[in-house]
Amino acid sequence: MATQIGPSAFGRTILGVLAGALIGGALLVFSEGEDEQRADHTIVIGINGLSPRETRDLLLPPHGWSLQIALDPPLAPGQARPLFELELREERTGLTIPVADRLVEGPGHASCVVPEALGIRVGLLAVRARASFADGTSSEDWRRLRIRAFFGGPPIGGRQIVRFDFDVDRDGDGQPDFVHDLATLGLLAAEGDPAASSALAAPLARRIAERALARAVRAFDDPGDPNRTGRERDPVGVRFQLEPVVLEAERPYTTRICVGGRDRDHPGSVGHVRFDRRNAHRSSNECGSGTATSGGEDDGGEGSGEATGIFPGELAIYASSPRFREVFAPFLAAEGGIPFGRAPQDPDRLGSASPDERGRQLSRAIEVLGDALGTLMAHETGHALGLVAAGKPPIGLFGGGEGARFVHAIAADPGATQSPSLMDPGPGFTFEQLAAPDTASELRFRPIDYAYLRDRVVLQDDPRAATGLN
Repeated sequence: MATQIGPSAFGRTILGVLAGALIGGALLVFSEGEDEQRADHTIVIGINGLSPRETRDLLLPPHGWSLQIALDPPLAPGQARPLFELELREERTGLTIPVADRLVEGPGHASCVVPEALGIRVGLLAVRARASFADGTSSEDWRRLRIRAFFGGPPIGGRQIVRFDFDVDRDGDGQPDFVHDLATLGLLAAEGDPAASSALAAPLARRIAERALARAVRAFDDPGDPNRTGRERDPVGVRFQLEPVVLEAERPYTTRICVGGRDRDHPGSVGHVRFDRRNAHRSSNECGSGTATSGGEDDGGEGSGEATGIFPGELAIYASSPRFREVFAPFLAAEGGIPFGRAPQDPDRLGSASPDERGRQLSRAIEVLGDALGTLMAHETGHALGLVAAGKPPIGLFGGGEGARFVHAIAADPGATQSPSLMDPGPGFTFEQLAAPDTASELRFRPIDYAYLRDRVVLQDDPRAATGLN
């Protein structure tokens, strides 16, 4: 039996609506009369240190991402800083969460990382920011954000391990492929006593590998605070190592990337690691030799039909680079140099605390080769962890979808230029960029890439995949 609303109930409903409208109008008049909106400074709400274009369609997890408040234009030197207010409101429940006390002041902005303790739930989240100045004026803005959960957990997490294998022997000659790469670059004599060559190769390879590992680690522990968290350190939750993984419990979370050898199908390729969307395969094996002619599913392992890994010997494609020639010419016979290991006292120079000129040249070559390899290692690791998904958020991370730009960084705005980043298409890198001489000029991940690596953005499945369209 249907329930009818009588006249008195209907009247009470109308009165309630009118009362709400009057109260809302009064509050609006009060807020407008409370102070005057500034015309010279507007307040800007930022997410993960990204531009408004990059965050327009972003999906965020319930915690871990960062909020920023900044004034546009920034305050002039000596200008009094306003009082910032920041609050979050769940639109589904109406719950208001003040977070102003969590703000950390930075140069020209204030930021905070949304902690798990706030208990933000999936759904629409309104963010309101206000700056109140000493003269009674204010600036205010708000925006909506979409909170989504990671299904099956975040893509990276804290248990991911990446092992760089410099000992791989894909050609089965009993020596690491990296030893042959060193000979290609003049850093090891190709002829001579095998035992003596081996004695030089092991410590030389170790020094280069450690130098390369250090640069790769820095890329994932960016001191420049790309997401503007206000934290002194904000590393990605990935462990990097040169040694094999021993614990059985860690192997399902270990990606192995081999360093050494060649991609026979693509001469000149310095590296190729398969793109793993959302890091779905946390234990991929990027050590394919490209020698298999038949078999089952390609898992990228040794002997597979796809060459995967990093190929240091192919850095010789940069032989015309002024920096390459300066560093490696003293060891390249084609340039009039003497390969390492062939000159007298070379074994002593490898470990000498006060080297002569050739010893200094060797140290320089170790540093430069290690830095170039470290950049390649960081780039290829990015692909193994899911960078850079094609499309714009929430489908992708502004990665290209075809050709040389496939799953490499592209500008968020069509036609716009962007500064070089670590996930740009590899053929576009110069040797000078790969082996940048100082930490300030090293290639880095873009803020949106770094946000993904820190589990600060959520990617949903491409709806086209369900229909089979590409």
